[in-house]
Amino acid sequence: MWVSRIGNRKKKQAYEESKRDKNAVFSDFFHMFFGGEIEEEQETSVKKSKKNPPIKGENIETAISISVEEAFYGLNKKISLRTVDGKMKTFNIKVPAGIRNNEKIRLIGQGKAGQFGGKNGDLFIRIEIEKDNKFELVGYDLYTSLCLTPWEAALGTRVSLEGIDDTVSIYIPAGIESGEKLRIPGKGYKDGKGGRGDLTATIKIMVPKQLSDEEKEIYEKLKEISTFNPRSSVYTSNKINKEA
Repeated sequence: MWVSRIGNRKKKQAYEESKRDKNAVFSDFFHMFFGGEIEEEQETSVKKSKKNPPIKGENIETAISISVEEAFYGLNKKISLRTVDGKMKTFNIKVPAGIRNNEKIRLIGQGKAGQFGGKNGDLFIRIEIEKDNKFELVGYDLYTSLCLTPWEAALGTRVSLEGIDDTVSIYIPAGIESGEKLRIPGKGYKDGKGGRGDLTATIKIMVPKQLSDEEKEIYEKLKEISTFNPRSSVYTSNKINKEA
């Protein structure tokens, strides 16, 4: 039994050596015709991919300023930016109507270049809506000024107020003062849900810088007959109570 086991072991060893020799012959044959480049390249590629995984490029952010009306209606705008290599590049961007203040527009793949096969970063353009001569945007509400003559403010009247997309007729109560505000619902900025904010008009009473002879005469007459004194204690007290 012991001898038989040794014999089996020798046969198994001889078979394994023969198998190794055949594999060696096949390997030599393969390298003779194809060389070891394919295998080496694959190993190098695997090692490289493990060592340097794809890295996405950095995002870039910049800001542009537009007016309230441009933001309300939307516009196409060209901007020029300096790239990392110092060259100027022009981008055409579409600002959608009703964009919010500080909202960002994303240009995919226009940021810094990726590394090791990674994707480029993105370019983000932040929209700054500036106050202009006509409108100021606060949330969804628009604020504007409404200038009146002294007699319009004293007597009351109906005037036309130019909104951002149409003209509205509003009533001015008699005795209105500078600084008072009139609110027109639904005439403000777009809220993104099909609705609108409000339009608020701040009253400014304007005094003419130059008077004709006739106008001056009327003002002189008014000065003579009027008992109105805005500096009197009674008027000041009433004004404080009204504001409170």
